[in-house]
Amino acid sequence: MTSPNSSTPELPILRLGLAGFTREEEAQICVELAGRATEQRMAWQVGSLADADAWCVNGSRLRRMPGATWRIMPAHRGEEPIRINPDEIDWPVAFAMPTGPADFDPAYRFDLDSSKSIQAVLKQLEGWLRPVMMQFSLAGHIIREDVDLSTGVYHVTVRGKLYAVVSRRTGIGVWPIANPVHLGEAVWHRRPESADATPGTFMRVPLVQAMWQYATRTTRDCLPAHYRRKRLYLRRPPSVPMRLLSDRCLLLVRELSRSPGTFQELMQRTGTPGTDLARQIAALHVIGCVTANQRRLAEAGEPGWNSSLPQSQFATDGTGAEPTVRLNWARRMEALA
Repeated sequence: MTSPNSSTPELPILRLGLAGFTREEEAQICVELAGRATEQRMAWQVGSLADADAWCVNGSRLRRMPGATWRIMPAHRGEEPIRINPDEIDWPVAFAMPTGPADFDPAYRFDLDSSKSIQAVLKQLEGWLRPVMMQFSLAGHIIREDVDLSTGVYHVTVRGKLYAVVSRRTGIGVWPIANPVHLGEAVWHRRPESADATPGTFMRVPLVQAMWQYATRTTRDCLPAHYRRKRLYLRRPPSVPMRLLSDRCLLLVRELSRSPGTFQELMQRTGTPGTDLARQIAALHVIGCVTANQRRLAEAGEPGWNSSLPQSQFATDGTGAEPTVRLNWARRMEALA
């Protein structure tokens, strides 16, 4: 059994994409995001729409298009409008009022002039992203405490309540309404491998997915030092849901599938800044997809993960005009070719 972690809990990075706002409006939203971080819940980070966990869209700039698509008009001259198809979007989108056509009734909306309203919608988005935060916190504990899952299962409890079941074989089962903030008080009870059954109401995710969520969201440098010096080899493609793979990650996988390379060579071949490249390689390393040991290529088999760590979704529509959100593997790979 492992005791609760008494150190300051690590906050997961949640990524928010902004569309249709002026610079002043974006700054206003960023102030509200900073307020959430001071409450020690998570660290919101404004980033590209392609890699965002959730979006905030200026509803006054939303236009209905023929078919099932919508257009988000830009707030700045020289920027291109963005087309979205709600049927292809599986992440939450919050709209600043007014929200376009009268018959448009989004699930998440807010008043840009009201701090209380912005905070309320951010809390809603955080609720939708709670499974991501749970995965991050559980995987973070596994790495920091070097938890050995090879010979057993762990039941994670908070004040006697079962929050999660962690198993190398069956993955992670999580109580759906578990609050990740409480995991700082969690106790990890080791159980025999036969105790990996999870209650039917629990949400289940593969262990590899949880490890990926941690490695791509932590502010820690998870890349082993020798990975910056030695030649790197691709063992297998990442076995995580397609929506979790950024365009930069896909580009890196493509380059490694063509030929191995050193960190510096991969920076040049992908055009990716060093910090971002280190994060992508570290994530692939954590789930056993990349190695600096050529002999391990022969060992590549079933997807797994490696705990030995030191303490666009956008493509053009073919016309060169507006970027369109796409979640289709083939189209994204074509865009990177």
